[in-house]
Amino acid sequence: MRGVLIGLGLMGVALQLAAPAPAAEPSLQSMTVGSREYKLFVPPRPGPKPLVIVLHGGGGNGAQVARSAGLVEKAAKEGFVLALPEGTARLGKLQTWNAGGCCAYAMRQGIDDVGFIRALIDAEVASGRADPKRIYVAGMSNGGMMTHRIAIALGDRIAAATVFVGSLFGDEAKPVAPVPMLIVNAANDEDVPIEGGIGSKTVRGAQSAPFKPARYAATWWASADGCRVNPTRSETADYVRELWSDCAKGSAVDFYIVKDAEHGWPGGTIGRPGVTRSTGRVNGTDLMWAFFAAHHR
Repeated sequence: MRGVLIGLGLMGVALQLAAPAPAAEPSLQSMTVGSREYKLFVPPRPGPKPLVIVLHGGGGNGAQVARSAGLVEKAAKEGFVLALPEGTARLGKLQTWNAGGCCAYAMRQGIDDVGFIRALIDAEVASGRADPKRIYVAGMSNGGMMTHRIAIALGDRIAAATVFVGSLFGDEAKPVAPVPMLIVNAANDEDVPIEGGIGSKTVRGAQSAPFKPARYAATWWASADGCRVNPTRSETADYVRELWSDCAKGSAVDFYIVKDAEHGWPGGTIGRPGVTRSTGRVNGTDLMWAFFAAHHR
């Protein structure tokens, strides 16, 4: 038995007090819709709840992004359902999303990831777990690119979206409805550079089109959302921010460039031993939830 030594008893026998068992981590359920898989955390609160769908980066998976960003802990604290869909891969590893101009297997095979997320939303609403007026999508890197695509195609279903270190490609369709968008990029990102173009050596082979500059995505959404005035600009030691707030149907576009940050979930852990990249001093998980909590359909 693992324990803490507290002294010597009769006959010199060491007595031990059993250490408290570590608190159990909130459990993730394995779910399927059609032939696709996703992980699910449901907080123990009655009734329909906000649903936050988070898309992992290229080569990652749902559990990895949840650990990196503290998503299960945030969902338990705030009371939202967390869905972590899995991308696709040729051999079951290095999963990606078909975001149009990226990435790898999913893009080359023309995987219908928009249809997958639509079916996931339908399943969670039908189950009674998800409030149809509070459906949110977020993603990082290739998952962020996919989030743009989902927001464009499913804007009549989702209440807001968040894109971390993602990009547009310049061939976007007109969104079906205005969508409040939080867009966060990293000043020192080499994989998805804020100036656009081709990514680092690890990314370029997965692309079929250059990334547009980070600010292009913000101004594109500001136009698509019918924002009527120029953004309000602010700056701190940690970030530069532009906020478009006078937009159609209560939407908004909130755009950040995080200083001293490289590619990754803002404020998250990288998750690989020996990797010392900085993801900056902005807590992306808190920023995301504050944005989502302010918007509903």
